[in-house]
Amino acid sequence: MAGVGFELKRLFSARTAAGHIKAYSYSAIVTTGPFALLTSMVLAIQTLFQVYGVGADESAVFLGAVVYSFVFSQLLSCGFTIVLTRYLADCITVQHYRDVTPSMFGMSAILLVLGTIASVVFFWGKPLAFELKILSHLFFSALLLVWVGSVYLTAVKKFKYLILGYVAGVLISLALSFIFLQTAVLTPAAGALLAMDVGMGVLVLFFFLYVTSRFGLPRDGMLFAFLPYLGRHGRLFIRAFGYTLGLFLPNIIIWQGPWGVLIHDTFLYAPRYDVVVFYALLSILPLTTMFVVKVETHFYERYADYFTAITHGGNLHMIEDARKDLLYVMWFELRQAFEFQFVFTLVFLAFGNYVLSFAGLDYNSVNMFNVMLFAAFFAGALQVLMIMLEYFDFQSGVWRIGAIAAGANLVFGILSLYLGEKSYGFGFFLATALALAYSVWALMRFGRGINYYVFCAQPVFYQANAGIFYTIANWLYGDALPDLERMEKA
Repeated sequence: MAGVGFELKRLFSARTAAGHIKAYSYSAIVTTGPFALLTSMVLAIQTLFQVYGVGADESAVFLGAVVYSFVFSQLLSCGFTIVLTRYLADCITVQHYRDVTPSMFGMSAILLVLGTIASVVFFWGKPLAFELKILSHLFFSALLLVWVGSVYLTAVKKFKYLILGYVAGVLISLALSFIFLQTAVLTPAAGALLAMDVGMGVLVLFFFLYVTSRFGLPRDGMLFAFLPYLGRHGRLFIRAFGYTLGLFLPNIIIWQGPWGVLIHDTFLYAPRYDVVVFYALLSILPLTTMFVVKVETHFYERYADYFTAITHGGNLHMIEDARKDLLYVMWFELRQAFEFQFVFTLVFLAFGNYVLSFAGLDYNSVNMFNVMLFAAFFAGALQVLMIMLEYFDFQSGVWRIGAIAAGANLVFGILSLYLGEKSYGFGFFLATALALAYSVWALMRFGRGINYYVFCAQPVFYQANAGIFYTIANWLYGDALPDLERMEKA
């Protein structure tokens, strides 16, 4: 987010209406643009299917492959990417650039191996055509690489070109889909999947070219020097996996119920439920935009002032003033962001019922959408509060929140499945509300004791690296393995 922040501060410094509009637009493009483009790509291909009269079976196979690739690529990669983010931040902080590019290649290799194993296990014995299995796996793998490459947006700072990369990937996918449908050289599902494989491949190439242009090729770097971070920051891994699992677990549970549809004895999903959840989650995109603006402009300045007062010899009075200012700005900006999002939630509530009824959804689905809107609001707010706690490195708090989010969604999801379709959506609503309540309490508790956590809750003695991941990294690199958290800025 640092690269985004620099650009936002420059735009806001103009203190003009045009500058503010550019800042919010820039934030929206960087944060939600990729999601919007990828979503538009899938919806556009489905529209092409309708134009060319593609059968429901082919369309269902395509949608099943896409849904599974999106969901499980995020579940597999989320924990690794958040730890990688911490590693990259430390590399940049101490100006240890040698291992930036190698870490991208190393993490990509790990996820590709794990993704291949997962695909083999999932597709083994399934009657789906072999070419569709291969094409689905390639799309799944491409998404894994996209999530890894996205981490390096911070370092590259060429956001305009990266957005162009997304646009190029999407346009290539749509163009090839049109050609394959027009020529009928492949089945519609196979042609669409191949088109997206090529488009996402171009996008991945963009990512890797930009990173290597900034930091060079991994000639003498260590591909797996980040491995000790997986052990040292395992709580961040649990947090990310728990939150992401909490988002998708209700869907997976509903798939097992009467709304579940099995396609070619391979893909099991629930279109009636998944479509509603998708549209509900679209409603929280404004919160993402607003949060980035608020955090990277107003909050971060107070955050930096507080820790500067501590690390640069400030007296107790200066530290206390900075603390009060920090907490006031933090809660003020959070309240503004949540109020901003709540307005959009009400707008979606007002217009969603009208629009979804024309889209063919029944009365129960529309009512479920109303509940899911507020569940999505809670989920967005939960993510924001977890990021705030991560700013202060309060890892013991964030991993508990992730565990609560996953556990509550499991319990309430199974309960809603048992109670019947009229309760669908309430499980996700109750689970996110519970996790959000705990996260608010955790942030308030941390705020009251922030001086204690900063001064007294840190380890008294340096804790040496240990564990299986450090053992592997030490076996690979020995004494050459850098300890970034003990290095001083060059």
